[in-house]
Amino acid sequence: MKAITSGLLGADGLIPDLVTGSTDLPDSLETLVHLAAAALSQLAGAPIECALVLNRVKRARATAGTGTRPVALARLETEAGEGPLTDALTGTGTAAMNHVGSDFRWARYRPYLQDAGFASVLGLRLSLDEGTEAAIAFFATDSQAFPLPVIAEARSFTDLASRGLRLALELQSASTRASDLQSALESRTSIDIACGVIMAQNRCSYTDAIAIISKASSHRNIKLRKVAEGILASLPGGAPDTHFEH
Repeated sequence: MKAITSGLLGADGLIPDLVTGSTDLPDSLETLVHLAAAALSQLAGAPIECALVLNRVKRARATAGTGTRPVALARLETEAGEGPLTDALTGTGTAAMNHVGSDFRWARYRPYLQDAGFASVLGLRLSLDEGTEAAIAFFATDSQAFPLPVIAEARSFTDLASRGLRLALELQSASTRASDLQSALESRTSIDIACGVIMAQNRCSYTDAIAIISKASSHRNIKLRKVAEGILASLPGGAPDTHFEH
């Protein structure tokens, strides 16, 4: 058995790069599951498939996998209410099952594993920040794919993977905040310019102009920005550019 740290991840315990070349978070999750599958396949000496679930407050559950079978199995856990990902998230952080056909756990979920042709499965929890949780599951057709030495090395991988995923989530959050700020600035600018137009036309104060836009917004049940953009679009030269460069 070859240790992960001397192979895929490098001798210095390199954090998996889930950001470079990824266009968004789902892309980063796809990168992670393929890295994980490659690492465990190398360890176990047999092909391993992988699935991951990510739960975040006020966001839909994200699922990624190396193929249709692991993705389907990850989603079927929600229906069954049990399985390696569920146990990893709610229990000790590790859920292993070798010889699936002779194990009596997961009575509702186990038939799905057998139908998919998997005889061993390993679920591990990833360590993330508060309000975010994730688990990764490895599936193998070999009935003894996950002995204790492989599980120990798999935990080492998930420790590093957790750090990589935390970084990807932080960068995605920063990108979202930047996008929201840009949108807010553009919205505020449109409203302010529209207020200027109303002030010039009606010889009124800024407060009065805002009140006029707010009343139109409420009456028409549309956002302030849409009212403002409508006012600006009616100008002789059309709406001015309110785009902010990054």
